[in-house]
Amino acid sequence: MRVTLLGTGFPRPNPKRRGPSQLVEARGDRFLVDCGSGVACQLVSIGVSPVDVHHVLITHHHSDHTIDLGHLLLTRWIMGQNAPLHVWGPSGTRQYVDDLLRLHDYDIEVRRHHQDQRPGPRVEVHEIAPGVIYESSQLRITAFLVEHFPVEPAFGFRFDGPERSVAISGDTRPCENLIAQCRGVDVLIHECTDVTKLPLNPGGGYPSREVQVARLASYHTLPDQVGKVAARAEAKTLVLSHLTHLSEPAELQRVVARDFGGKLIVGEDLMEV
Repeated sequence: MRVTLLGTGFPRPNPKRRGPSQLVEARGDRFLVDCGSGVACQLVSIGVSPVDVHHVLITHHHSDHTIDLGHLLLTRWIMGQNAPLHVWGPSGTRQYVDDLLRLHDYDIEVRRHHQDQRPGPRVEVHEIAPGVIYESSQLRITAFLVEHFPVEPAFGFRFDGPERSVAISGDTRPCENLIAQCRGVDVLIHECTDVTKLPLNPGGGYPSREVQVARLASYHTLPDQVGKVAARAEAKTLVLSHLTHLSEPAELQRVVARDFGGKLIVGEDLMEV
């Protein structure tokens, strides 16, 4: 099993960190977890054509995790892929995909005008519940609930293969269910959002910087929390992602290592873990 961090950033634009996305490859199958900004270009950067991606797992419906799903869907179709894209996600995913297709209906139709009325892009949506959502002889994928209120439901995913296990947290505050579901995992890719460093966003709906920090911290995991989560889950390797533009890798290493004694990696875009 191979995992590539396609995007390790968060909503604010950062040329060094694209939007959240991970590519999980197992015995020839590819599963894209979330579709942050630039995901199609990031795939090409690692030598994977968008036409060769058939499964997308969505952790939750925040824009930084879904913003380029439409781009990926249209790109693989424009490049000649007529097989359906399977999209797995929380309740509301079907409506989201339907809205995307309606939004791009004009573009699809004018392209089809020169393509012998070829059918438009096909999508098969699977709205998920907690539990095993995919299983083959080589891979089992389990969806588990995390805590990202008021975004409900929000999911993390665990991938179990014959020799390796990987879990991806999605966005969540420290979560008992995640700890239970990720017990003993080889690699835990967990969000690490240092909201304490973010300047006040003028016009963003927060009366003060202190209120902004408190509200964001109520549904994200901070650097001084994520090590405790990984230690309690008994993860062998912890990979930090969903990093802000102000995140300092050396400082993150220092803070997180206080509580986590396993292998610690500060994620970077296009890194293989």
